[in-house]
Amino acid sequence: MFEEKRDEVLLLTREMLSACTNCGECLKPCSFLQKYGTPAAIAKRGMAENNLLSAFGCSLCGLCDAVCPEALSPSSMFIAMRREAITLRLVDLKLYSPWLNYEKTGGSFFFRRDFIPDGCKTVFFPGCSLPGSHPDAVLALFIKLRQLEPDAGLILDCCGKISHDLGLVDKFQNIFSKLMRRLKTAGIKRILTSCPGCSKILKKYSEGFEIVSIYELLGATSSISFPEASGKVVAIHDPCTARFDSVQQQAVRRLLASSGFTIQELPSSMRTTRCCGQGGMVEATVPGTVRRESEQIASGVAGKTLVTSCGACCDTLSEVTATIHLADILTGKIDFESKPVSSFRRWINRLKLRFVRLT
Repeated sequence: MFEEKRDEVLLLTREMLSACTNCGECLKPCSFLQKYGTPAAIAKRGMAENNLLSAFGCSLCGLCDAVCPEALSPSSMFIAMRREAITLRLVDLKLYSPWLNYEKTGGSFFFRRDFIPDGCKTVFFPGCSLPGSHPDAVLALFIKLRQLEPDAGLILDCCGKISHDLGLVDKFQNIFSKLMRRLKTAGIKRILTSCPGCSKILKKYSEGFEIVSIYELLGATSSISFPEASGKVVAIHDPCTARFDSVQQQAVRRLLASSGFTIQELPSSMRTTRCCGQGGMVEATVPGTVRRESEQIASGVAGKTLVTSCGACCDTLSEVTATIHLADILTGKIDFESKPVSSFRRWINRLKLRFVRLT
């Protein structure tokens, strides 16, 4: 399922050295590359300790991949560098304790839930962020799904993306393998996601499952009536984890349009969308990244309400501009001026979802 080669970073740096032309296209939108140089320059510095650790300043958002004229993937080299640094024990993991504790607690018995009715082949997997900050939206999505598929189930758990992005290969494999075994044992065939990050991880590493964004399903089968949307212009932020997922991006736009909103595209969108700053947990080593990147996105909103399909992006961007989650539309009670909920309230919300009655 998930196999890492010890010489992965060597292979990728050699490829970058031979194919990167140092054209500088990827430097233009990226503060990380502006600081450390082109991917070829970074590759040339090789396995030096400081060079490997520099990869933890990359958000792994993939914008460099999207703009590369040579169709290279610098982000793949940077995640490989992270894994190598972890293997060589160069990383102080205490810096990432808040994220790792969040992942561990969210996937623990107290917050995990498998609601799998008889005959269930499809489950809704909302991920970690949305259940904590928008629990009503999770239930609204699930109710909508059950109208289409009465025997659909709900899985509350973590996909392990935090460990994956930190380069903690064994930890990620342990988390992910346990999740996959549970679903296979239960006879699940299809997993519907609302988190673009979970969707990306599941599509890359799961075997034997169909992975579909719930927005794709709803965009193809449903329309949403939302009277307050009539004549209201909103801007769309595409999560960087869905950068190359054009099907999901278009599904989000169809749902917004069907609800009555008029859509305004941001200066950087779809393939060239910007990371909100949360990617790769860069904040741990480069404080201020989240604020800087989220304000960069907000600068293109021009006073409009921002809509995103990522829970983490929604929480982050709502600190700097009015932001709602796409799934909130299904609840019928959007607060266009809402602010992120506290950490304590997120855990309470997730705990309530753990025990809410589902029929």
